[in-house]
Amino acid sequence: MSEMEPSMSLSELTLPHADDAMTGHPADTRDLVDTAEQLAASLNGWIAAGRAGALPNETMRHLMAALVKVYAAKFDEGQRPVLLDAESDVSATAVLVTASALMKASNLEIFELGMWQSWSGTR
Repeated sequence: MSEMEPSMSLSELTLPHADDAMTGHPADTRDLVDTAEQLAASLNGWIAAGRAGALPNETMRHLMAALVKVYAAKFDEGQRPVLLDAESDVSATAVLVTASALMKASNLEIFELGMWQSWSGTR
């Protein structure tokens, strides 16, 4: 960031783009939703074919970061979307592996998660 650029929070940097896509541009929203659904289907196909390792780690990090930011933005707006439904084929082990990796990447301990849940009333 140059000395002339104003400091912006992460949500200020990312949310205006999401707002543009979601307000006043329904075609853009449909395109984004369709593309996301196609990506999810393609990734599930790769996993089923045993090709998950072919997805570059950097690409996975970009996707994970974007989804984490979308969920956090919805949470900040008061939404509490269910991330996995009862029919999901995501195993409890996969959830634990992913949650652990996210916490490690963010330098968080399980104690901090418990404290945040208690303070925020999200339990």
